[in-house]
Amino acid sequence: MVASLAPAPDLVWFRGPDAIRFLNDLISQEIGDLSPGTVTRSLLLGPQGKLQFILWVLRGEEEVALATEDGRGEELAAGLGRFRIRVKVDIEPETRPMWLVVGDDTVEPRTWIDDGKQLRADISWPMSRRELRVGGPKPDLPELGRHDVDALRIANGEPLMGIDVDETTIPQETGLVPATISFTKGCFLGQELVARLDSRGGRVNNHLRLLEFSRDGVEVGTELTTPERTVGRVSTVAGTAGLALVWREVEPGSTVLAGEVETSTLPLPQKTAGSFTAS
Repeated sequence: MVASLAPAPDLVWFRGPDAIRFLNDLISQEIGDLSPGTVTRSLLLGPQGKLQFILWVLRGEEEVALATEDGRGEELAAGLGRFRIRVKVDIEPETRPMWLVVGDDTVEPRTWIDDGKQLRADISWPMSRRELRVGGPKPDLPELGRHDVDALRIANGEPLMGIDVDETTIPQETGLVPATISFTKGCFLGQELVARLDSRGGRVNNHLRLLEFSRDGVEVGTELTTPERTVGRVSTVAGTAGLALVWREVEPGSTVLAGEVETSTLPLPQKTAGSFTAS
């Protein structure tokens, strides 16, 4: 695709001698043994194990930046700030201008660099290269509209908080667990539910699925049904493609109805901690 600009995420910095340990005790990914300059993904869960934030993690020496895709940086900073007790950590949202370049990149996959003039971080999705740039002039690139951004999210099986998933969603329903959760690290916020479900085979009531409609015109909120029951509700639409949390018994490859439109349910692109590209 032609390199373009998409809405940039919010970025929050955690700096100080206790920054790594502080965050490692809270977020779902193991970051203590990552090398500085590494990018990974993580989740921030509530105490009951439900989803709060979908994150990108930029690991530095005595600093970590968390990027959240849905413009909730101040909320993220305030929420994690409540846990800052007897630790040497400064928390501050990024104030420099930020740009998200889709379809082009200048850094190695899963890395970030800051040369003092501009920070550049690879936050690619499985099917789309994406680079976060902080500081410097605005890239001279066309800007993607909402429909195009939604189409990219759908193609990558990437849920958006408040749209496809929310604070009632269990991580295993999102398709993000392989990329975002370490089951070998120490405790983290909400770990009990996640670990219990994993020990039982990850069985949950719903799973995020790609949807392929037989024609366009399906609207967000349309019920997904089988002859027996309602199995979900369309949460994102772009043309003849969509996303939805779908009842577990509807396997990928099944056909359901979105209103009166025949719809195929498809598996999400693979997401793993070790790769942000299709495999």
